[in-house]
Amino acid sequence: MENSRTDPRVVKTRNNLKQALVHLMKEYKIENISVQKITETASITRGTFYLHYKDKQDFIDRAMNGILDDFFENVMIEVYSLAGKSYPNGVKVFSMQHAFKYIEDEADAFDVLLNNPENVVFFDRLSDRVGVEINHFYEKLEPDFVELDVPTDIQMALIVSAELGLIKYWLQKGMIYTPRYMSSSVTKLMTQLKHDKIFFTDFFYTEA
Repeated sequence: MENSRTDPRVVKTRNNLKQALVHLMKEYKIENISVQKITETASITRGTFYLHYKDKQDFIDRAMNGILDDFFENVMIEVYSLAGKSYPNGVKVFSMQHAFKYIEDEADAFDVLLNNPENVVFFDRLSDRVGVEINHFYEKLEPDFVELDVPTDIQMALIVSAELGLIKYWLQKGMIYTPRYMSSSVTKLMTQLKHDKIFFTDFFYTEA
């Protein structure tokens, strides 16, 4: 028997449900989206829904986690050199170029998930996930970090807020700039903040 993760019928059903959730979030707050609305929009029965999920909250949690998992699989890359220092075992960083391209390809979903003021849950989860990844980055490279008389949590909060805020701004403006242009613009801005040691700006990687 095929694993439920790879069974095409299961994948199709879950994708339909995920798309239904995104569609409904254009009109409703998450707390006002019922299982009935989800199943009607996805054109499936309630019985089918409950074959896959315990309840609405289980569905929402898994749907959002799935979207985030796909996103981070595409944007987290391994690099072997930062601030002029080599790292033979590689370091995981957040590729801004990959992020802009992925969001452009999934614009309908991300416009709803990040720009609808009625639904802040996804942005909070995205911020939390970036926080986890940037903490891993810091823990691995801490000896090579520039020393500042500012707590690291404040440093991280500032940089993460700036980068995610830029992504939201880009979406709000209708993505009038290409992903490549956005990435090159970030590169120019980050160049002004470069140190001879590692800083949190290095986590948000921009390809040359």
